Amino acid sequence: MQTREDQAFWRERAEQLQQALDSRIVIEQAKGILSERFGLGIEGAFGLLRHGARSQRMKIHLLARAVVDTPDTPDPIVSSLARHADTFISVPRDERVVRTEELYKRLNEKIATLLDGGSPTFLCECGNPLCNEPIELHGDDLRMLHSRDGFYAIMRGHEIPDLETVVMENGGYAIVQKGVKAQ
Repeated sequence: MQTREDQAFWRERAEQLQQALDSRIVIEQAKGILSERFGLGIEGAFGLLRHGARSQRMKIHLLARAVVDTPDTPDPIVSSLARHADTFISVPRDERVVRTEELYKRLNEKIATLLDGGSPTFLCECGNPLCNEPIELHGDDLRMLHSRDGFYAIMRGHEIPDLETVVMENGGYAIVQKGVKAQ
């Protein structure tokens, strides 16, 4: 039979384990966010998180919580990136932009499939990972556009001139092509 002391011990142990699990979850979320935001691998994102926390003498789960809870990158992360810019440059900017555009392209293709072309509202496929602007175009037009590599539907004004060229504008959206320089 357990004594009150045993029960208190096991209750405290269960609370400690729950706290450890909760902090691990937020750290994993922060690693994913930093990985996506900066084009790093998961290990690189964890290294960035760990360095940011150590350099500020803060617990890693507190910095992870700040990464998860706010849309802005916390100062300890920015400072770590500034000190180790070579880490950030590991994935070139143009590659990060293409990854983002490809993600939104795939998402829009899923929307078109799931809604069977019934909705004319899709998401801007620009290279900004924080953009969630809606664009209006017919699902069949989107499918035709996506049948050719390097073409994306974006909100007008969201093009990145040094990486892509606007080849058509229509109402509230534009079609851009990657790797073609404006003449």
